[in-house]
Amino acid sequence: MSQVHHVGITVSDVDASLHFYADLLAGERIGPLDRSGPRIDQVTGYPGVVVRQAFVRPPDGTAVIELLQYVGGSPVVLDPDNGHVGAAHVAITVHDLDAVLVRLQAQGVEAVSDPIVCSAPMEGFRAVYVLDPDRIRVELLQPPGRS
Repeated sequence: MSQVHHVGITVSDVDASLHFYADLLAGERIGPLDRSGPRIDQVTGYPGVVVRQAFVRPPDGTAVIELLQYVGGSPVVLDPDNGHVGAAHVAITVHDLDAVLVRLQAQGVEAVSDPIVCSAPMEGFRAVYVLDPDRIRVELLQPPGRS
């Protein structure tokens, strides 16, 4: 593996998720785009599906977050709690965790806990989980030595 290109997250409302990931976390928006047809049917395994797709690129140009809303996909909503097998989260590096957390909470974003200081192998990082519009956990990380 040479690098992570993107992380895909299935969401209930791509516009609300774009607001969270792009506007609140200062990323570049790409989309939304509606995708459908034989190629999309084949790759998703859902004949007749329409996928509302958007990307959020962080300012440093690293791995992209892909947001996918399946219109006509499975009606099942999974519980994204990290304690459940198959759950995943994305970790986003920030320069000032406290400032970002205050800004997010002012927009109604819920934190799972207060920030903590990590131990090895991420010794010195500060971390906190916040919940996106679908209650998917997003880890915010502040590297050591940043204020």
